[in-house]
Amino acid sequence: MVSVDKIVSRVTETRWSKLYISTAILQCIFIVCLQIAICSQNTLQADLLPHPESGSVLTSTSTSADDIPIRAADRLGRIKWENIAFIGFQVWFLGMVLDATIYQNTAEILALAILNALCAILGALQVVDGVKWLNLLSTTIYSTLPLSIAEKIEIALCVIILLFACAMGYLSYEMSRQFGWNIYKKIGADIQIQRMYRIFQFFVLALKIDVFTEFMVSLFYIIQRALQAGIEWETGIQLVVTIFMLPMLYFARTAGSTESRGRMITFVTYQGIVIVHFALILQQTFQPNNNWYTWICLVWLGIAICVVTGLFGILCMRNFDNGLKPYVQRGAANKHKHDLELKKNFPNDSWKIDID
Repeated sequence: MVSVDKIVSRVTETRWSKLYISTAILQCIFIVCLQIAICSQNTLQADLLPHPESGSVLTSTSTSADDIPIRAADRLGRIKWENIAFIGFQVWFLGMVLDATIYQNTAEILALAILNALCAILGALQVVDGVKWLNLLSTTIYSTLPLSIAEKIEIALCVIILLFACAMGYLSYEMSRQFGWNIYKKIGADIQIQRMYRIFQFFVLALKIDVFTEFMVSLFYIIQRALQAGIEWETGIQLVVTIFMLPMLYFARTAGSTESRGRMITFVTYQGIVIVHFALILQQTFQPNNNWYTWICLVWLGIAICVVTGLFGILCMRNFDNGLKPYVQRGAANKHKHDLELKKNFPNDSWKIDID
């Protein structure tokens, strides 16, 4: 259990850790506020437009000008859920930044920098999509004032995300330098143990990323799907898969730390089910002339992380019973026992590291 004192000491340890956390908090506040404003304007625009009485217009390949307002209303309703997903991402990102700082995980720090850059790219896609529908609606009799306001906010959002991504990228580099020697200090110079420990750390990192790319993306999609089309058999299956996601991610973490082959095989099999679940989402998302671009990117990202998680799970399982278990166990009692073993095998002086 992480104590408050440990959290405070790790967050305030250096000027880089203070800047890293402060920048992440500012990013979260700015982007969440802008996304709420965009979501509000998109909702106002959708309320000005007619909605389809059936789904036939949306699945048709027709490009009739009469269908533009209906398609735009449906698209703006979907963009609202993209805005909500971006808000969820920022909250998750801030939590991950705190987690990476507290546990001083270099791999997590660098992965977050990459995900933040991907977020900036998706923000640019929002601008492109907004301009597309603004141009289409400008040829109709309907007012486009809310959408034009949303476009300006989206441009500002894109610039702010890019600036924060650059700042967080540099701070991530400095933080990784600060944490670079921690693995050596924890487990020593054994190259084989270091390699196995690094694989386990990447596996745990993938599980944390799955909280957003699997659970939150699936949850937001199911909610909007149920509101739009009601509960169907596909939605029921997706709901069951989503409910089990968080428990299975924790299940996988315990499988790795206890080196349980049966649990790990169960988790890897479940990841295959999640991929099928995402494939069903993609099949429902693709529509003629109205592809849900940002969400499609999020789902493909979810599939990629899901595959990576399963592969790291298999690699971890291959390392079971090879001496890694004491280094990945949780709990103060285990840590105390492990520290006693280190003191027996190594003199105290051999663990001193001088820092200028």
